[in-house]
Amino acid sequence: MIKPIKKPTFANFSSGPTKKPEGWAINKLNLNLLGRYHRSKDVRVFLKSIFEKLKESLNIPQNYKILLNPGSCTGAMQSVIWSVLGDNKITSIVYDFWGEQWSQDIKRLKYKQEVRKNLNGKMPSLENISKEDDIMFVWTGTTNGMSVNNLDWIPESHNGLVISDITSSVFISKINWEKIDISVFSWQKALGSESQHGITILSPKACDRIKHKKKHKHLTPKILDINELPELINTPSLLCMADFQYCLSWFINKGGLKWSTKLCKENFLILNKWEKENNFVKYFCRNEDFRSITPSYFIFNENIGVDNIKRILLFLETENIAYDISSYRKAPLGIRIWTGPTIIKKDLIALTKWLDWTFYNFIK
Repeated sequence: MIKPIKKPTFANFSSGPTKKPEGWAINKLNLNLLGRYHRSKDVRVFLKSIFEKLKESLNIPQNYKILLNPGSCTGAMQSVIWSVLGDNKITSIVYDFWGEQWSQDIKRLKYKQEVRKNLNGKMPSLENISKEDDIMFVWTGTTNGMSVNNLDWIPESHNGLVISDITSSVFISKINWEKIDISVFSWQKALGSESQHGITILSPKACDRIKHKKKHKHLTPKILDINELPELINTPSLLCMADFQYCLSWFINKGGLKWSTKLCKENFLILNKWEKENNFVKYFCRNEDFRSITPSYFIFNENIGVDNIKRILLFLETENIAYDISSYRKAPLGIRIWTGPTIIKKDLIALTKWLDWTFYNFIK
C-alpha cells in the first residue's frame, strides 16, 4: 500500500472538546466585559443577548427558561437530578456510559427507577413506558456513536417529565422541544466552544414541577440547587461566554441548524463509505437506525492487541494526522471520530487514507 502524502489540515478529531471553528482566534472575541461583576447590568444584558440568540437559532419556545450551570453538562444534569427528580418513578434508557452515570446518580439518591440498559451496541426497548414516569435518556451517546435520533417513541400524551442530555445532538439534530421538558448540554461539541458551563432548558411543566418538588429538596447542595430558578447558579466565566458568543454567531452565519445537519450527514457518509470498504473495523452499533451522524465509533474486526492500537494512535498523533481518536476509556477498544460541523470533509477523507495505511502496516 502506497503511503499517503496529504495530511489533514487540522488534526483535531476529538469527540469533545472538539475542533474550534475555522478562522477562530482569541483576539476575535468580545473581551470588553472581562473583570466585570457578573451581576452588573452590562453583563446581564450581554448574557441575555446570547440566550436570546440561542433560542432564536434553535427554535426554542419563548416560554422555555434557560439556566446557566457550572460544571459543563455534568453539572447541569446533576442539578436536574437533585432539584427536579425524585417524586415520580423514573425510566432510565441507558445505552451509553453517560446514561449509565445519570442512572447511577439516581440510584444513589434512592429514587424509584426502572433501568432499561444495554451497553453492547443495541438500543434498549423504548416501548411501553408508563405515561406517568419521568423519562431520562441521552439523545446521542458520545461514548459509543449511538443515538435515539428522534422522539417518535414518546407519545404526545406523556404525563411525566422527559429529560434528555442533548450535548452531542444540539446544533446538529432537529430537537423536538415540545416533547422535552428538560434538556441539558454544553457547547463544547458542535460549536467547538470552550465548555466549563452547562445549559439547562426548562419547559413550563418542568418549572411547575420544581416549585412542588418535595423529595430531598432540603438536602440539595447550593451549587446544584435550581429551585429558585435563577438564571445564574454561580459566577460564570465571561471569557467562556465571549467564546460561546463568537461560536454561536459563527454557527448562525454559516446557515444554522439546516446547514449543520447537512454538513454532519455528509461527513458521516464519508466514514460510512470507508467502513464498508475497510477490512479492519466495523461500527460498534450494528443497527443503522441508531447510529449517530456524529461521532462515529468503530471497533476492530478481530483482537489486534492493545500494543498495536497504541502504536497506531501514537503514530497518528506524532505525525499530526489525528489527535484523541481512541475509544472512550470504558468502551471496547476502537477509534472514535467526531464528524461535527467544525470538521472539514477533505480532512476526514485524508484521515481515512492514513488509517488504511496504518492498519495495513501496524497490525501484524
